[in-house]
Amino acid sequence: MEGNDISGPRDEILGPLAGVMQSDGGSWHFDEKSSDRLWHKSAIGIPVQGGGISLTSVEMMFCINHRNIESPGIGFLFGGLEGDPALFYEYAVMEALRTPGNKIVLGCNLGKLGIGHSKRSWGLRWDSDKHPSKDPAVSEVRWFTAEQEFDVDDLYEWVREVEDSGRIAESIVVDEEMSVVTYRLSIADPRGNLTPPSIEEFLIISDNEYAETMNGGAYFPGADDWPLEAVGIPVQGGRQLDWAERELVHFFGKSSKNNNIEDFSTGPTNPHLGMTKTASLLHELWNRGLNTRSGFKFGTTWRCYSGSVGQDHAPWLINDPEDYHKTIGVWAKACLTSRLASGVNKHWICPVDVGTGEWRFLRVSRPPADSRWSNPR
Repeated sequence: MEGNDISGPRDEILGPLAGVMQSDGGSWHFDEKSSDRLWHKSAIGIPVQGGGISLTSVEMMFCINHRNIESPGIGFLFGGLEGDPALFYEYAVMEALRTPGNKIVLGCNLGKLGIGHSKRSWGLRWDSDKHPSKDPAVSEVRWFTAEQEFDVDDLYEWVREVEDSGRIAESIVVDEEMSVVTYRLSIADPRGNLTPPSIEEFLIISDNEYAETMNGGAYFPGADDWPLEAVGIPVQGGRQLDWAERELVHFFGKSSKNNNIEDFSTGPTNPHLGMTKTASLLHELWNRGLNTRSGFKFGTTWRCYSGSVGQDHAPWLINDPEDYHKTIGVWAKACLTSRLASGVNKHWICPVDVGTGEWRFLRVSRPPADSRWSNPR
């Protein structure tokens, strides 16, 4: 072969294998003396009957770069990419995790070890002083490219499965430069101490006169005896409601009067409640005792206080699920939102519609400083 030409016969491309041979399944059998040490010390590969270990292509790449295994030649990478176009991304994740000493067992090998896991997980992680043969895993890992969809429903189900197993859910995002950043995902349960709104209080508000404002909101003058602290904001001696708050006031106020609800909705309706998802979520937040205010300055829909505004900072930032495709959409934007939240000491939580008007919440956060896996220098 001349230069970078790799168009010759496949056997010629692969070159000498130096104690390693490729199986039909795309794994690599390594039976040198160091194979036993690779498994027992670093949990690399998986022991096979007859001796040696079986390595996936991404594990083989790590061993070539960090364990002094001789490379089979340029054809190794060529063949590996043929079988797995995401190989280089996976390697960036593997290197970021293993270089600090973590042990990683990939999903394809966990069944052989009799270790259960979420089928959505790429692999399981053990701390440097633990081993899969005798210790439980600390986390389950998934990785995404920066431009992959941020699918909150799928992520919530994955995190629920992982936490049911007593493990941490770790998400690693890889950009176009193969740089990685780590996030922890967890089920959140935000709660405040305000009294949830009642039908009677909605009725009191809906009986007042109001003037319509831009974007479908409403202004209620003379709000000295305003019954609900979380609803609307004080403006010019009255109270101003946005369109979602106005929708809830009319929904519950008019339904309690004559069940003839005027349609003030400006978005898709929730088929379970007859209201928009935005309004349904807002009502859920109020029922949790939270005090909602605009999250515009933080790139989200709401910032949520546990009590009165001014008593403490707002610990939670929440996005309107109807705006996910515009405001979040892909992991790159999700990373930006989470980083901004952590920079102002807040938690970014994503609402998940589980049907019949019920909401659950997923927290996306930066892990502690000693668990932020990144590319080695």
